[in-house]
Amino acid sequence: MVTPAAGANGSGTVWMTKHQIADLFGCFVAKVVSNIAAVLKSGVLDESRACRIHRYKDGSGVELYSLEMITALAFRIDTRNAEIFRQWLVERAVQPVPKFQPPITVLFSVREQALPN
Repeated sequence: MVTPAAGANGSGTVWMTKHQIADLFGCFVAKVVSNIAAVLKSGVLDESRACRIHRYKDGSGVELYSLEMITALAFRIDTRNAEIFRQWLVERAVQPVPKFQPPITVLFSVREQALPN
């Protein structure tokens, strides 16, 4: 379940299960779980912001992890897929932000002319 959700500022973010993260990075779920625990123990990320539980109608739930957690895991897990993800992150981080282009304003005046009879 990759869950896009609206952020506080209206921007979308991504939440993934530990199984999806393992698939993304090409590793075992146990490696993801142990690294999540290490990230949370270090205090780098706040658990209330990096983890949440999605509840289903039947009462069961699944833990989801934020893009921030996924990013932290990418720098802890040593697989080819994690390396590719890190490279993509770095490339995105150094791309110049497009400059805001203000709208072009065109001013003109209209004169009334007498219509020919």
